[in-house]
Amino acid sequence: MAYDVKQPDGSTPKKPSLIQTIGATIAGLIAVKIASYIVTTIWRLATKEDPPQIDQHVPGVKKAAWLALIGAATGAARQSARDVIKPPTSGPA
Repeated sequence: MAYDVKQPDGSTPKKPSLIQTIGATIAGLIAVKIASYIVTTIWRLATKEDPPQIDQHVPGVKKAAWLALIGAATGAARQSARDVIKPPTSGPA
């Protein structure tokens, strides 16, 4: 079981409560909304155009750059918000 593994500091992890799980989910959703808004705004300021849409005809490099940027930003925001409320119990995520 994952909860039997000792943490790096030697402590035994505790199972997260239901409140922590729900709070982490809600915080993750809010963090993704905020991160996507910020990244979209910065993209618009930097390129002077809207982010590329899936069905829009734009160069593949631009679509790839947008997907990488938004994916990394939202993923990192969600994981960071989750880790603050519901700390990892063992090993890498």
